[in-house]
Amino acid sequence: MAAKLLWVGRVARPDVLTNATQLANMPNLTGADARRANDTLAALARMPVSLHYPRLHSASLQVSVFAFYSGPVCSPRPKREVGYLIGLVDSSHRFFFRSWASHRPHRVCRGSCAGDLLALVRAVAAALDVRLLLHDLLSRCVPMAAYTDLSADYDLITSFKDPTDMTGKNNVFMLRCALLNGTIRTLHLVHGAHNPADALFKPTFARPAANVLNEALSTGMLRSVIRAHTTSADLCNAPPSSAEA
Repeated sequence: MAAKLLWVGRVARPDVLTNATQLANMPNLTGADARRANDTLAALARMPVSLHYPRLHSASLQVSVFAFYSGPVCSPRPKREVGYLIGLVDSSHRFFFRSWASHRPHRVCRGSCAGDLLALVRAVAAALDVRLLLHDLLSRCVPMAAYTDLSADYDLITSFKDPTDMTGKNNVFMLRCALLNGTIRTLHLVHGAHNPADALFKPTFARPAANVLNEALSTGMLRSVIRAHTTSADLCNAPPSSAEA
């Protein structure tokens, strides 16, 4: 059952793959787990598992990248996870997912801040290929927006403060340069419930808190409530006093 769901998840909705992975990795299955698995299969029978690819407004097209990290510092490496989600969105909030990833970190992350920075760097790097393809197709540069639900990362990237965790310093520098030179047009801070990538490690059969991914997959509209944002122009034009604070 898990193998079949994994195959479907590779070519379908990301929440299907999340559910299948969680089911396959459960060490000691219980009756409650079986009931939740049955509920998951029943839900898949009722809803389409294929993704929708609506026609987007090319003039207002934007590449949106969302990143996540899960696992406290004390948790074993198999329990830690990094990932990202890349989508194309237009001004009317219509969207479709371009790609996503979720896997164990390839190096030690000394805390959620370093892990989230690592995930965001990889998301931006993966999105550059998408932007290059769109540039060739549309003959213009499509802006990129990055999203994080960790305020510490947002502050580090936008305030020029050096991180106390030196393992994450290179990632901060790369993201800061990407924001300064316009590779990232805008950096957004959102709540976890409004970060669709946050749902890639929370199976729906475990009944987690509602996430914007559920609504986005069913309606084809992606609306994330923005807590704060910084544009490339904002950072470049910031006075020296605020940049050094």
